[in-house]
Amino acid sequence: MALVPANLWLLLVLLPLAGVFWLARRAEERDRAALGDPGLIASLLSMLPQRQRRIRMALQLSAVGLIIVALARPVWGSGDETLKRSGLQVLILLDGSRSMAAQDVRPSRIDASKRIVLAMLDRLDGNQVGMLMFGSSSYVQFPLTSDLAAARSLVEPINPRGLSLGGTDVEEVITEGLRSFPIGQVEGRTMILITDGGDSDPQADGEAVAAAREAAKMGLTIHTIGMATEAGGQIPVYDELGNISYVEDQGQRVISKLNQPLLEQIASATGGTYFDGSSLDLDKLQTALEQSAPVDMADQTRRIYSERFYLFAGLAFILLIIDVYIGRLDQGKVATA
Repeated sequence: MALVPANLWLLLVLLPLAGVFWLARRAEERDRAALGDPGLIASLLSMLPQRQRRIRMALQLSAVGLIIVALARPVWGSGDETLKRSGLQVLILLDGSRSMAAQDVRPSRIDASKRIVLAMLDRLDGNQVGMLMFGSSSYVQFPLTSDLAAARSLVEPINPRGLSLGGTDVEEVITEGLRSFPIGQVEGRTMILITDGGDSDPQADGEAVAAAREAAKMGLTIHTIGMATEAGGQIPVYDELGNISYVEDQGQRVISKLNQPLLEQIASATGGTYFDGSSLDLDKLQTALEQSAPVDMADQTRRIYSERFYLFAGLAFILLIIDVYIGRLDQGKVATA
């Protein structure tokens, strides 16, 4: 049997309550003694015998104790209940390459991306969200989960100084992202690709669009968010002491720019929408996500315990009825006398 321990502290009320009964009884005996012979006074008042008075006090204290136990919500006996849930399954693909430290989008591309991710986690409560970080390779930041509070704790530490991945392999992360969904259950799912798109390269871009088309055949939608500007920005690199240098090529600082055509093609190929990350309207992004029909998510099994408080409450009620009945018998005797 399980109880709510906090409520059991109320059982301590029985001690002072019993003391009150005892003091009242002592006070009554003193009052009778002051009036004269206790035996004569008792016979004149047709008082209830001492044994019955003790029974009534025991009934009242027991009833109070049982009510307190009922308040502790005792449970025993259990069974399993399967909860079937449906909702959106959204996988975020967040570019974690060094170019995301650029500050053409304030305060930096990665910081602005993190704000979007955190805002969407708040808006997607009750659904399942997962996230992959990627550069030239990808890794799971957190798998598909309904525990979005835990997901937030894994997103919040992301910052420009922690970016160490090189390159931006969009084709690889789309392919890897497909493996993050339940096997054979890609249809109706959604990805959000947040990236600057990397350097424009016909071969790499073509492979990324081809991967998107394959994903579309499985029923997947990819919304893309371009996190950079056409003017671009220099790529800062932070050392262990926090000193800043910049990525250079042949003595010239590299300027990383937005590869918007790639992101537009990926969105178009999958029936998604392209968004400008520097002026993103979160309401429009959420509306785009909600265009996908809810899908069946993993069933959850929970243990259901049977509450038994009513047994103790019912017994307390019976004891109080008996107490009232004895009291009425007492009144009847006094009236007859």
